[in-house]
Amino acid sequence: SISASEHIIRDLRHRVRESFPCSGDVLMNLVDALAVGPRIGSPFELVVSPLWGYEGSSLYTALRRGAEEESVSRLRRARIEWLRDWDEQVRENDPRLGPWRVRVLDATNYNRPKAETVPRRYVHGVDGMKPGHGLSVLSERVASGSWHVPLEMALIPVTCSPTEFGAQQVVQFVEDYGWNPDELLLVDAAYTNAPTLRPLKQQGVNLLGRVSARRVFFLPPPAYSGKGRPRVRGRKIKLSDARTLPEPEASEHVPTEDGRCFDVACWRDVRMRLWPEQPLVLYRIIESRANGTRRYTRPLWLIYVGDSAAPRLDHAQALYPSRFGVEHSLRFEKGDLGLVCGQFFGPGAEPRVQVWIELVATALWWLWALRLLAQAEDLPWPRWWRSRRLTPGTVRQVALALLFKLGPDLLIPNGAESPQGDLKGCAWTPDPATQSFGSEPLALPHNAKELHGPSDQQKSSRSLIICAEVCPK
Repeated sequence: SISASEHIIRDLRHRVRESFPCSGDVLMNLVDALAVGPRIGSPFELVVSPLWGYEGSSLYTALRRGAEEESVSRLRRARIEWLRDWDEQVRENDPRLGPWRVRVLDATNYNRPKAETVPRRYVHGVDGMKPGHGLSVLSERVASGSWHVPLEMALIPVTCSPTEFGAQQVVQFVEDYGWNPDELLLVDAAYTNAPTLRPLKQQGVNLLGRVSARRVFFLPPPAYSGKGRPRVRGRKIKLSDARTLPEPEASEHVPTEDGRCFDVACWRDVRMRLWPEQPLVLYRIIESRANGTRRYTRPLWLIYVGDSAAPRLDHAQALYPSRFGVEHSLRFEKGDLGLVCGQFFGPGAEPRVQVWIELVATALWWLWALRLLAQAEDLPWPRWWRSRRLTPGTVRQVALALLFKLGPDLLIPNGAESPQGDLKGCAWTPDPATQSFGSEPLALPHNAKELHGPSDQQKSSRSLIICAEVCPK
């Protein structure tokens, strides 16, 4: 219901606001501005957002005050505790994934081309190797598509590799919050090596990851014959040579609705060269098109290690592709929310970058919470929105309307001097001159009226569009 959704959304907002030791109202206002837009090229451009209610200097002052390790840890804990309390109400489960709750560990680039006074390294991105920071992202899948909300986004030290730091990050996360038996961590091939997997296994993390087709594994060692040194490994398995593969212990043909099919096979006890005492489950997935031809020349190889029972064959086939949603999530955070726009310099720049990326991550959490209200409310959606899918981009376009549905008093912090004027107590009526919200793009909400602020000193020409249908008189 709408009332239940509003309660959940307000609870997240309250927890995030209370997690800031100082300048909480300004930082919460900053999260609102990030969620609503517009796209920015630097943090200061947030002052042109219709929701920004402070002087421009307050933005950087709040970022400096919030650049503390305690602020970041409290913000992360507030989000995670909110998710645990409302998990059943807000999570969208996919039956194809079985009982697993998916988390993803990945790394991405944060380019810093001009930050000569900040320690940096060359980081790989879509545009090649560029100087900057590396970000280690631990996220959780909460809905289909690109709804992967970041649990932690941390700067990788220049002296540490992404895989080494990622393993340390997950170990510390487990020590702080624990790891449930139904939670599964998905990783790429760079993380599926013995030095990375060993500490994760010791912490009870269930992990499913891709391995290269050039990898070599071993069968379990044969029984001791009573003579000489016992063997540590069994027969070698080369994934690139089918002649070395034994018969799979289980196999399954998994068809899909669009005509494709997957042939999944698994071996339940294989070993690594550098970790021969640990049994692993090896999966081979071959995808075929609707006409029966193979889509890829090489199969997809996965390994599973963990204390819980290994995923079923049909679940394993669907679990790993769900990892790619984090790529779309990061692209949205970089492009729309301005993840890499915090180009801070000088002493204390890295803590400010850290608090900035956590605020951007919180904006994505905020959009996901607003998605509940969009689902509960029967809004007259525009004609161009035919898919009826609430992607992060779609929710961001209607975020302003949804926020005012919660009430303008929620958006105007105590002590804020909004350049748009005092919105409390205002009443809005439909404007006959505006076009219908249901027939035009959401960039021009229907039945809206422009309220110009009285400030002559700052942004006097900016207008605030108030959506009348979602903010009743």
